[in-house]
Amino acid sequence: MSQWKKEELAAIAKDSSLYISIPNADGSMHSPTRIWAAQAGDELYCRGYAGTAARWYQSAKREGKGHISSGGIEKDVRFEFVDDKKTNDQLDEGYRQKFAGSPYLEPMISEQARQATVRLIPRD
Repeated sequence: MSQWKKEELAAIAKDSSLYISIPNADGSMHSPTRIWAAQAGDELYCRGYAGTAARWYQSAKREGKGHISSGGIEKDVRFEFVDDKKTNDQLDEGYRQKFAGSPYLEPMISEQARQATVRLIPRD
């Protein structure tokens, strides 16, 4: 399994935004969508603010892969959909550390958002 390089995670951690592009059904890439990403350990995750109803999340479920851009890092990724409590609790802490003081923090650690947790796995 591919791993994130420490330099990649550090660059992404410094950027408040991550842009995700997911292939359309015809193979073309959808316009990038701005989302929030955070770390749990040495892994990178994102969540749907609107939960599983988020359009990008639905596309991610359908396609299973995409492309991210954040902190100068451009990377093709595959998606793993996470629902275990331990990982979600660790990711909540990652969001708290990265986005402390933001009015959007509480919705990003809500049960609705936790149901749309996606692990971003680099594709080599």
